[in-house]
Amino acid sequence: MHGMTSADPELADHRILADTLTAERPLHALVNALHGISAAPVAVIDLRGGVLVSVPARTEWPAEELVAASPPTGDVVADCVLRPVELEGEPVAVLCARGQDVPPALFSFAATLAGIELSRRHAVLSGRRELLGQILEDVIAGQSSEQETARRLGEHGLDAGKAHEVVIGSVACPPRRLRSYPWNLHTLLSQQHDPHLRAIVDDRVVLVVPEGAGLFVARLCHDHLSSLGSDARVGVSKARVGVRGLRLGYFEARNALAEGYGVHVHRIQDLATALLIAGIEAGLPLRDLAAEALAPLLEYDQKHGTALVDTLRRYLAEDGAPAATATALFVHRNTLRNRLRLIEELTGRDIDSPSSRTHFWLATTCWELGSTADLSSLLDGRGPQ
Repeated sequence: MHGMTSADPELADHRILADTLTAERPLHALVNALHGISAAPVAVIDLRGGVLVSVPARTEWPAEELVAASPPTGDVVADCVLRPVELEGEPVAVLCARGQDVPPALFSFAATLAGIELSRRHAVLSGRRELLGQILEDVIAGQSSEQETARRLGEHGLDAGKAHEVVIGSVACPPRRLRSYPWNLHTLLSQQHDPHLRAIVDDRVVLVVPEGAGLFVARLCHDHLSSLGSDARVGVSKARVGVRGLRLGYFEARNALAEGYGVHVHRIQDLATALLIAGIEAGLPLRDLAAEALAPLLEYDQKHGTALVDTLRRYLAEDGAPAATATALFVHRNTLRNRLRLIEELTGRDIDSPSSRTHFWLATTCWELGSTADLSSLLDGRGPQ
């Protein structure tokens, strides 16, 4: 019978820690086992100062001071020893133990196991985000039916029948870092979906959030991206309903993103600007943008049975000539004058300014073209079929 060696207890302790990865809550089991072996209070703290796991649970930790020492140098900080917990080579948390009773080799092994568990959970969420990214790309390109896309989005927890805002973030960093950054370790540990739908599209972070949450989430997104690069920028769309609303929201957020560094919210877009974007942005929903530009007139026509949109279209077709327009519409010139004044009041635009003429011509033309409205059909001068 072989005698017991000093390495045997150490090997047994390593096995105890390794076995925790098969537990229902591996990270909690790991910290609990390390505490059981050493009797020292143990915790995992993310780099934002959030205590992810602590045993005993009521232990107070100087989280900010401990995180400030990350990545740990091996020195004792606030009577705690530290080890970095890494995810794909990037420190994302700190393993802490109070006192110096944990064997260094065992402590380092525990930090490695913690990183393995976070990597496993992150891989699961990354797979979900890849699938969501494919769905969002289909939404942007308009390649799937609204019903089918709504069903696929529903599988990811998004009800397309409710209003949502789109948030897009961009930063100059290697795509691998953008895709691997976990953002929310609590999400990893809870083994649930992201609190908001998040995917990577064209090397940009795209989030779909409930109405009213866009600006708050955008600021959090900017904070996260700023840790990856100094040129972080985030754009936020208006709140919109449905699959088409998400599509338009994506382009609104992209437009806001182009305003520069920091966080920017979509502003009402001039259709001439949209046309320039359409020249380089495939799939820009010009008809949806036209509907937004004409919304005050469309709503008024629907409510009062008027024909303001038709009046505007004919006025532009007659090159702004009141007499010719009135004749074409079979109305008195005073009636036409009242309609034009109402159009200006509802839209807030001077109908005879050159920029407004361009804006309104694009809006009415794209509206007539319907779902076929794109840059080529607009320039070809094709009317409604």
